[in-house]
Amino acid sequence: MIGIENLRVRYDSDKGVVDAVRGVSIAVAAGEFYTLLGPSGCGKTTTLRCIAGLERPTAGRIIVGGAVVHDGERGLNVPTHRRDIGMVFQSYAIWPHMTVFENVAFPLREIRPRLSAAAIRERVAKALALVQLSGYETRPAPFLSGGQQQRLALARAIVRESTVVLFDEPLSNLDAKLRAETRLELRNLVKRLGMTALYVTHDQTEALTMADRVAVMRDGEIVQEASPVEIYRRPNSRFVASFIGQCNFAEGRVRSVPDGAGPGWVDSRWGPMRYLVGEAAPGRDVTVAVRPENVRLVRAGEAGEHDREGEVLDSIFLGEAVESRIRVGDGELVARVHPADAVAPGGRVHLRIPPGDVAILTG
Repeated sequence: MIGIENLRVRYDSDKGVVDAVRGVSIAVAAGEFYTLLGPSGCGKTTTLRCIAGLERPTAGRIIVGGAVVHDGERGLNVPTHRRDIGMVFQSYAIWPHMTVFENVAFPLREIRPRLSAAAIRERVAKALALVQLSGYETRPAPFLSGGQQQRLALARAIVRESTVVLFDEPLSNLDAKLRAETRLELRNLVKRLGMTALYVTHDQTEALTMADRVAVMRDGEIVQEASPVEIYRRPNSRFVASFIGQCNFAEGRVRSVPDGAGPGWVDSRWGPMRYLVGEAAPGRDVTVAVRPENVRLVRAGEAGEHDREGEVLDSIFLGEAVESRIRVGDGELVARVHPADAVAPGGRVHLRIPPGDVAILTG
């Protein structure tokens, strides 16, 4: 439904040539919720704007809904208004001279064949209800708060029910509670309407909870593309592991690799550790990555052969969990445990890290 082939965007600046997007290729299936995730300046919004026709690529090919909308080699570039897309901008981009109702209804009035007034009212009401703006129909758009204006922009994009909808960080101005509610509602709406969504964000929670697939971008390139679970549990580099949530890192060297009969072994500053998945050959220097929630604390009498002993240095109460910094071996790591399992600073603990939760990073 959305295809990008070797997309490149290059700018001339006072500091020389800037390669904002460097050879990005993606294929988004019909009905898929696909997310571009990365820090500011990584090229994700530029990529989105190229799909929308708001930026002209230096090179590459873009397909939307089975139609080629840009082909650098052929000199083809379909204007934005002829692309079957809806878009929510990071800025509000709403019309200040219109009411809330008219802002949302405007795209429907441009549809051919024309919709009846009753159909327009029904679809606008449904879109406003989704973003919790029912009752605001007659209010002038500038009289809304910042978060309300962002929700208005969201309603205007989804009301047309285009086959492809593009989102450029649409929830950035919502408060935490409303953002969490809207994430689920937005994904459910996109799925219910059978839309194909490409969503840009720097928020890892949005990417992990909403996407079918996530592409992590850095410096104009996609560095890893996979399902949210795979991205989180099996990052392919230290950058991805650290960008997607909190992570403990330790330098190490592979002693042996998994052979199907048991885990491999890696020597690290935390001591020898077992792991199940990795491509590094024995003797190679690697980075060992472990998520804090995968570090279990066990009682001394329940410690197993491969558990490590450590000392709790300090702890932070987070409400639903306690984060403890623990000295183990020649290094430190953070464990996130239930408050009932927390150990006071100065206490001795045994750490259990299942080999399936240890990631071996070579990048």
